[in-house]
Amino acid sequence: MNSVRSFCTNCGQPVGAKAKFCAGCGAPVASINTAETVPPPTYQPPSVNTQQPPYQPPPVNMQPPPYQSPQASQPPPVYQQPQYPPQQAYYAPPQAVPGYGYQAPAGPIPGEVVIGIIPNATKKKNLILSETFNIVVTNHRMICALLTSQMIKDEAAKHRGQGVGGFFKAMGSGYTLWQRYLQVPPDVALQENPSNFAIYMNQIRKVKFKADKVLFNKGAFSVGFKAGFGGGDDDDKTTRPLEIETMSGNYKFEINDIHQQQIAETLRKAGLIK
Repeated sequence: MNSVRSFCTNCGQPVGAKAKFCAGCGAPVASINTAETVPPPTYQPPSVNTQQPPYQPPPVNMQPPPYQSPQASQPPPVYQQPQYPPQQAYYAPPQAVPGYGYQAPAGPIPGEVVIGIIPNATKKKNLILSETFNIVVTNHRMICALLTSQMIKDEAAKHRGQGVGGFFKAMGSGYTLWQRYLQVPPDVALQENPSNFAIYMNQIRKVKFKADKVLFNKGAFSVGFKAGFGGGDDDDKTTRPLEIETMSGNYKFEINDIHQQQIAETLRKAGLIK
């Protein structure tokens, strides 16, 4: 039988079976009739560290980001004019004005034809002097060709040596020179003298011309009455006015009575009078 050993419940020192007080700490003890045992280990709860670690702020990069220079502004694109298909050239005759030194455009006008001639139209140059023009009327313009003394001399020289008939033809050269313009191209008539000029149809606003009313006509003999019948000083005049009103000004000519019917017919064919 094993001996019974007791231990002090206060300090754990062994005590005798009959001891009432612990020899080590003096605490009263009671006998324990148990086998020698090893006291179970006292439960020690796990230690919990409730203290939080000191706050460590995240590292701050105090260095500013590297400087980025702004991109240079791009210049606006250069304007490119759109390309259009080439168009057919249109010939627009310029407005001609009378005056020495005027140079008309070279070359004929396509489709231009001569309608008639207004012979020996006199136009005042100044208060004393006058000029005589043969006016070539076409479907595009009225070409005023100056009649010069040299042209009359050259025409008269063609009839020398032709006897009496040639003499009278030479005398009347100045009155018949207008007939040559029926055979001469209009652009040639315009270019033959620097003083020649053209009045274009698209610039004409109004044409005033009144011819006598003819009731009967046989050769050089005609029966009728004067335009503006009623008497007056105009009945004795051998000329009548031709006025051409344009966008740039007016042109006034005096026309010989012997050509009045020819002139009226030419102006009507051109659509300038009724």
